[in-house]
Amino acid sequence: MRRRYRSNLLGFYLGSVPTVVAFDYETIKEIENRPEFLGRMDTFVARERGLGKLLGVILADGPLWAHQRRYMLRHMRDFGFGTRSAALENLMQQEIQDVVDVLNGKKEDKGICRNGLALMPDLFHHILLNAIWSMYAGDRFSYTDHGYTRFVAQQGIDVIRATGPTGRALVLTPWLRYLLPKKTGFTQFRNSNIKVVEAIKKTIDEHIKTYSEDHMRDFIDIYIKEMKANENNTNGSPFSEEQLLFLGWDLLVSTVTTLTATLTMYVVYMMHHPEVQRKIQNEIDTVVGRNRLPTLNERPKLPYMEASLRELMRLTSIFTLGIAHRATEDTHLSGYFIPKASNTMVLTGLYSYHNDPDVWGDPHVYRPERFLDENGALLKKDLSLPFGAGKRLCAGETFGRQNMWLILTALLQNFTLAVPPGQKPPALHTVPGFHQTAPEVWFQPLPRP
Repeated sequence: MRRRYRSNLLGFYLGSVPTVVAFDYETIKEIENRPEFLGRMDTFVARERGLGKLLGVILADGPLWAHQRRYMLRHMRDFGFGTRSAALENLMQQEIQDVVDVLNGKKEDKGICRNGLALMPDLFHHILLNAIWSMYAGDRFSYTDHGYTRFVAQQGIDVIRATGPTGRALVLTPWLRYLLPKKTGFTQFRNSNIKVVEAIKKTIDEHIKTYSEDHMRDFIDIYIKEMKANENNTNGSPFSEEQLLFLGWDLLVSTVTTLTATLTMYVVYMMHHPEVQRKIQNEIDTVVGRNRLPTLNERPKLPYMEASLRELMRLTSIFTLGIAHRATEDTHLSGYFIPKASNTMVLTGLYSYHNDPDVWGDPHVYRPERFLDENGALLKKDLSLPFGAGKRLCAGETFGRQNMWLILTALLQNFTLAVPPGQKPPALHTVPGFHQTAPEVWFQPLPRP
């Protein structure tokens, strides 16, 4: 559509919803940075997820969003979220070593490893859920709980797949859910969402029963302390058990859906590009060696590895249209008037931008070198926007980049990621939904000699 109309900003109606989509870097950044576009759409999907309310931080806006996002980031940082943390890195090393041992046959897990093959994205669910759960709930699941963590992760994926960037029928024609509950995705959305909510609520209930003000175990405890301190606030309190639950929902579901999709597609692209694999492995062997797992200390010393991940995130663009914005006041964008009262859906065409030949030259080619200069160092300015930008920048960007790097570098250090014998390389396609999710893919981890 952008090429057809020769415009970086298109306006149209999705059903009865006025919609604007930006396609170029400057306009996307403008939307992400201007305060009047910080609003979110008040939709059936957003309220159904929050059991009738707009809760959490991803789909909320206004003073509650600003306060709770700031509070969450400040206190989750104490446990390693959004910064570099020795404790979190040590936990990740343990989780990654467990996966390496499973892939090497030292541990058995028939659910994800069978006949020398490994299943994605299931391989990554346990690692990532434990990483986020250790900070939010102060606990980690043992490897024997792998079946449960994969179940919870799958419920999160099913919620995401039941809708789309614009909400599909559940937003554009919500009344259809009464006539076609399965075909509209309503049944899947509601059932899976309830299971995710129940899993988080169970943990919060256990914390409330065992809470001690003298021993802050995790983010939940810190939040409970704030709830108790604000119990008699006559002006109303932003702290509630419901809000705590959906902060956990945002952390858990966004982690196990977006990062597993990126990790899975990275391995898929490695199967298609063995020459890139070999180059990364040579870089790892030179800088880290084979006797220990890579650490974040080596990240600046492995520019080609970093470039290969940035290129994958650009090419796949998990959030094809970002997350819908809403103007909170009358405003203009690229010369066009957008009234607050119109409730216009404002989208950022990230997939289109990341695949624009005017910006990237050969956008459909997987080429990590595009993020490197002539000396092989990372470019100082990264023009890709896989985590968004501005005040709505994904709160988990640092967490995501660091932990995906640790997982993938360890895999490539220890294995060649190969296509299963007798099969063709898997398709380079993700599964659509609110954002793109990972397809089910088997690969062969060949131990490196």
